[in-house]
Amino acid sequence: MKNVKATTLVEIMVYFAIFGIFMAAAMSFALQIGTISDISSRLYEVQTQTSFLEEKMKTTIQSADSVNVAGSTFDSDAGVLSLVMTDAGVSPTVFSLLNGDILMKEGAADASALHSSTIEVTSLRFHRISYAQTPDQIQVDAVIATPSDLANSDKTFSLHFTVSLRQ
Repeated sequence: MKNVKATTLVEIMVYFAIFGIFMAAAMSFALQIGTISDISSRLYEVQTQTSFLEEKMKTTIQSADSVNVAGSTFDSDAGVLSLVMTDAGVSPTVFSLLNGDILMKEGAADASALHSSTIEVTSLRFHRISYAQTPDQIQVDAVIATPSDLANSDKTFSLHFTVSLRQ
């Protein structure tokens, strides 16, 4: 009689157990990579929108003729900035904060949000700097938070700049 070597049931079970452990580790790694990628792309979107907000506000303030002091709220976390523009169709142009959104209203048009719902602005402050024989300057400070549904990404971005009105 010949001795035939065959695979036993125990060997097959050990093989599948090792294979299962390997697959579980690989799936866990793949899920972590996907989560990190999602967080990274969402944070990039927040940074992009923050840059857009800064640029839009800078160019609008620079093109304003003057500040409507009566229609503005300075040095408050829910600040309002009302600008008198040369073009009567967009005058006044008003920046304000409402329910986490920075709104821009040009003339008689409806106010519209300057960013998507993926970010929330928790504070928007305007400070007017005025010196004799120089154009007014507006200092803008805003705090922008990442969405709360992003795990482990409790980040806030500060927006801070000073811009002069034209004159």
